[in-house]
Order: sequence, then C-alpha cells, then structure tokens
Amino acid sequence: MTEALTAPTDPKPTEPAAKKLPSRPRQPYRHSRPVFDLTLQVQSEYARRLLRDREFRPAMHALYGIEVILHLVGDDDDAEQVETLIRERLEGLADELQREIARMQVLLADRGLDKTRPRYTHPITVTVHVASPAIALYANLIQELDRLLMGLDTLWLSGLLASKERLAVAIRWRNRIGGAGQEFIGLHRRAYAAAERRGQRAAVDEAEREVVSVPEEASSEGEPTSRDAHD
Repeated sequence: MTEALTAPTDPKPTEPAAKKLPSRPRQPYRHSRPVFDLTLQVQSEYARRLLRDREFRPAMHALYGIEVILHLVGDDDDAEQVETLIRERLEGLADELQREIARMQVLLADRGLDKTRPRYTHPITVTVHVASPAIALYANLIQELDRLLMGLDTLWLSGLLASKERLAVAIRWRNRIGGAGQEFIGLHRRAYAAAERRGQRAAVDEAEREVVSVPEEASSEGEPTSRDAHD
C-alpha cells in the first residue's frame, strides 16, 4: 500500500496579545450652573474702598457658598429660610440707601445740579461673576452707594455740603455694607463647619470650585483683570 503523502501543515500563527489600554480616571460630574457677568463702574473713593477691602471677595464667595452648602446638606425648608434672611438683609439696606439717594436728588434739583456730576481721577471697572441672586443684590448696593456719593461730592464741590457731613455719610454706608459682608462670611463659616461634621466637605469644596465668583478689578492703573476667588 502506498502511503499517502500529505503536505505538512503550518501551525496556526498565534495572534499577539492585545495591549491593555490604561484606563482614564473618571471625571466627576459637573453641573452646568447659570452665571452672568455684572460690570460695575465705580467712581467715588469710599465705594472703591468697599471693592478693594479684603472682605469683598470673601463676601461674594460666602454668598455663593452658603447657597451651595444649604442645598447639599440641608433640607429645602432650612435653605429657603436662610436665603430669605439674606435677601431681606440686603433688600433692607437697599431700601434705606434708595431713600437717602432720593433726599440727595431733591437737594441737587433745588440747586439746579441734578444733571451735574464731578469727574473722578481714578475710577475702576469691576466685573462680578453673579452665581446667585444674593451676589447681584450685594454688588448692586455698592453701585448705588457710588451713585449717592457722587451726588454728595457734587454738593460738596459746589460749597453746599460741609466736609464733615460728606465724610460721615460715606463712612457710615461703607461700614454698613461692609458689615453685612462680614455677617455673610461668618454665616458661611458656620455652614461649612456643619457640612464638615456631616462628612460633606469634599462635595461642598467641589461644588464651590465650579464657579469663579469674583475677579479683581480692572483699572487704568494696570491691575489684573481677573483671578479665581479661591486664590
């Protein structure tokens, strides 16, 4: 019997092992939060001081942080109660400031100065990133204070207002608005401490970082235009 010849079969080539791609770290989910830019043009000295003082940026950060913390670790009723207290505090100051502006405008109109305003040597422009209604209310207080002080400066330069009275009004309102900012900073610290006790510190920190709340002022003096509030 003739033995059948068969061609040798090549062994099946082995496929190279697939390379395991390194896994990418999972990115945390980020909410798309609403924010708009509010530009303040501030002329008068004591309104400028409110913007330059160290509590302005912390106050803006605190107002946003309070809202973040309340909705992360509190219930809806608690959050609404605190937000109402903050709003009433700011609106109360705004109402008083408007009444003082109205009295000043009467004095200007009686003397034919209602269309007259001085030129200021070092005005500044500030852009506030508004991430909560309370931030807008607080920033608007400073803008309205500037309006009041410009009118008072008009009366003073016209010889119709004593220097002592002009200075007293400026300092009183600077202290009242700045004092409200300090209250909000203290409230934020207490809320943050409560979140930390509940083990929510990391969640709060992450949420607060999502919005840049207050850039520094841009001025003709060549100062930086913006910086994160957490710097």
